Amino acid sequence: MRTVKIVSAVLTFAAATAPSSLSGAVSGALPGSTVVLSLSVGGAPARSVLLRCGRAASRPSFATACGMLGRFGGDLARMTYDVDMVCGREHVAHAVSASGRWEGRPVRFTHTYDNRCEMTALTGPVFSF
Repeated sequence: MRTVKIVSAVLTFAAATAPSSLSGAVSGALPGSTVVLSLSVGGAPARSVLLRCGRAASRPSFATACGMLGRFGGDLARMTYDVDMVCGREHVAHAVSASGRWEGRPVRFTHTYDNRCEMTALTGPVFSF
């Protein structure tokens, strides 16, 4: 077992424009608070969800994810949830990405975690869908 610690890693947080396909899908959402989240486990095809913050969330976990993103100003590279979480040594890659806009600012983030425990320790509920 090991404890997940925040280490300097290659986390990408770069400006990007929101995908054009989102513009029609987010009418009524709080401007600039829409992010597409994707998760691929063990190289399987990615699952994606549209996270709209500032409105009633369709799932309770979405409201919690919005709160987590808000805590870090939408900067996913700065997120930490439970850095003292004890994780096993299993290796099942969890590749995540986020793109869209947070409070009017472009968001782009990608990272691959060693396993679900490590992903959860650093991102909390954001990729729990």
